Amino acid sequence: FAETRPWGEGLQAAMPNPDRRRPVAAVLLLLAAGQAFLGQPEHTTASKRVTSLGRREGLLLGLAPLAEVLQPEPAVAQSLAGKKVVVLGGSGFVGKRICEGLVAQGATVVSLSRSGAPKLTAPWVSKVSWQSGDVLSTDLTGVMAGADAVISAIGTIGTADDETGNGATNEAAAKAAREAKAKRFVLVSASKDVAEAGVDAIFGPYVKGKRRAEAAVAEQFGANGVILQPSFIYGGEEFSATPPRVAGWYGEKVESLLSTGIFRGVAAASPAALRLALSPPLAVEDVAAAAVAGAAGLAQGTLGNHDAIKAAR
Repeated sequence: FAETRPWGEGLQAAMPNPDRRRPVAAVLLLLAAGQAFLGQPEHTTASKRVTSLGRREGLLLGLAPLAEVLQPEPAVAQSLAGKKVVVLGGSGFVGKRICEGLVAQGATVVSLSRSGAPKLTAPWVSKVSWQSGDVLSTDLTGVMAGADAVISAIGTIGTADDETGNGATNEAAAKAAREAKAKRFVLVSASKDVAEAGVDAIFGPYVKGKRRAEAAVAEQFGANGVILQPSFIYGGEEFSATPPRVAGWYGEKVESLLSTGIFRGVAAASPAALRLALSPPLAVEDVAAAAVAGAAGLAQGTLGNHDAIKAAR
């Protein structure tokens, strides 16, 4: 398997202190507004062609430097020890690794999936609260209550209704997580190259569902939403056609080869379909680790390629 760093490397690093700039910014805002309202005496050059800014322009100029300070900021990064994290699809291929990583961080982990608990005997399994249910038909109030973060590894491909499985399901999940006042929402999505490569001609509902899910996370959580966009994910001992997946020993070799400079150069100059085919795949452990980092606030925004997801783990 691809080499991975120990779970939580970086989580023990010094966390940023709560932002103390806002009270100061508020005072500066009042001062700037007052100064802009009073305006500056008009003056002209000898040619009388240049005048100072009027009150309205002065107000805008005075407030502009404060805009960034007063913008809502992402939740502060923190340790997950003792924090409740809900994993949707926690018994799946990626979800199991996410749950394992969260347990290693000391989080209180709740998994909701259609199949309930996975058939595993590893020690960490007993430390997860495995619940069985469908997001669209389950009352999520109790599941989400008290959650610090929610991670969705839900996804379907090749089913009769992939748009619902990827789109409506995650829309409902993001809405419920927001209502429960969760601080962060992490979505395991798919590379934008999938749509650009024309794969949507075959898996249109899948692609549309993923885009709906991403839009829902952005709408409900803004800067506190994290979206992972891997291309292909490998791991385990088996090969699969739906979803496309190769075993760990094979995927590691492919990742190493496609990560070399020559292949990256060819991919960068290629149309979307070939670029997608030449994108280095990601080990399932790396995707899971990036999701855990997102739940802790150590990763933010859209991680849209192989390198961004690897760097977040």
